[in-house]
Amino acid sequence: MLKRDPIENTPEFKAVIDAVEAELDEMLKDFPKGMGFCHHYWHCKRELLKEKYGIEWRSPSMMNPGTMFD
Repeated sequence: MLKRDPIENTPEFKAVIDAVEAELDEMLKDFPKGMGFCHHYWHCKRELLKEKYGIEWRSPSMMNPGTMFD
């Protein structure tokens, strides 16, 4: 089972995640969605959460070292 960042269970994270994901969808709409896209998506998500909302989020790859993601 993959680990998830516990911050995802906080009210602060839950309050903004829909807006963040909508912003990411728009921001990355023209970015190729092939192999490795998840890493770019997670990087952008981490930066957006930190810069705009002050939330320090850790991606699945950060939470699961040694696990290969496309």
